[in-house]
Amino acid sequence: MRTLPLVTNPLRQALYGGSINFKSINYPILNALVVSAADGSAESVYRKDPPVAHECMLSWCVKTLRSSYAGGGYEEQVIKTYTNTTRIDNPWSSEQLPNGSTDQSFDENITITVPSNDRNPTTFGVSNETFMRTVFVLDEVFPSLITVSNPSAEPYLKIKTSFTDQVRFREVRFNPWLAPNNVTHHMERIARAMTNVVRSDPSSNEFIVGSASSPETYMIVHWGWLTFPCVLLLLSILFLVATMIKTSRHTYDDIGNWKTSAMPALMYSLPKELQHGLGAPGTSRRGSTRRSKKVRIRLMPQQGWRVSGAVQPAPTAPPGFI
Repeated sequence: MRTLPLVTNPLRQALYGGSINFKSINYPILNALVVSAADGSAESVYRKDPPVAHECMLSWCVKTLRSSYAGGGYEEQVIKTYTNTTRIDNPWSSEQLPNGSTDQSFDENITITVPSNDRNPTTFGVSNETFMRTVFVLDEVFPSLITVSNPSAEPYLKIKTSFTDQVRFREVRFNPWLAPNNVTHHMERIARAMTNVVRSDPSSNEFIVGSASSPETYMIVHWGWLTFPCVLLLLSILFLVATMIKTSRHTYDDIGNWKTSAMPALMYSLPKELQHGLGAPGTSRRGSTRRSKKVRIRLMPQQGWRVSGAVQPAPTAPPGFI
């Protein structure tokens, strides 16, 4: 794995024109190539598999945010992002000193003016000193590389390679720049952390007093839609009360109980076995009438239906008949 910034150190000369895909961005804090083995192993290098390369860029910008606070949680949504896209010359200058060191300087301040309809648009920025200190911090990691003496050896991370007297080697426990890790996600985390530091600086930030609002829920009842069900419920209650009053004023002793009443026999008639014994085929209607006057039917507890002295087996009651 190797990270290569597209500007030399300490002379600050641009490589590949300073950028490959982000040539319109001025004053980048970092513009570097991150290249690693295809699967992050030495075997893929020996197999000559094509490496994976990313171009990563950090720059100053101004964001318009929409913030919200609900349920103890604070959230922000980025609405617009403004960057300085004006073409400029290389603001870096360097000078070799007699003692072998190099004097570097950055001649411009970072200013970004946000487009606005007001006559006095708002301008944001940082000083050249702040810009240089931020770049010098990233110089410790960019450039850097991971090397191994053989495929089975432990890898080591080499940092501060731009300083001949400050090169350091560290054991690789986890490297976010090494494939198949998500290089883009790690770069976004770095940008977010740097943004939070700038916004939290007590000597440069400014609190803005504004109004806070919270949503409230209101319910509208359309009573016209409830008219029909309410009237139906009221009429049902009145009908029930009227039925209860009407039936409570009369007695129906003549109905009696179903078990001792002749009503089941009148409703369901006699069993089929008994009906077959009463009527014979070919008998005239007149003879049947005389015969029916002499027939007596009794229901004996032990013998079942008894007709004119003949004992019939106990019939089966129709379904639902008790």
